[in-house]
Amino acid sequence: MNVLHIDSSILGENSASRALTARIVARLRRDNPGAAVTYRDLAAEELPHFSARSLQGQANEAERNARTLAEFRQRTRW
Repeated sequence: MNVLHIDSSILGENSASRALTARIVARLRRDNPGAAVTYRDLAAEELPHFSARSLQGQANEAERNARTLAEFRQRTRW
């Protein structure tokens, strides 16, 4: 089982959704010990959709975005 755990709330430790997803992933890990979990915090490390730098392929934005998209596709089997 592959799990892509994504948090995006800017509320950090005060986020109800972060607490909920952490509990869900903990239960998935308990029930599926071999599960591969990848964690992404989009509030801490933003993925800009379109910026001048990403369109020009500068500052590693384009590479990072492509890598994250490939990771998502791999985990979701698209």
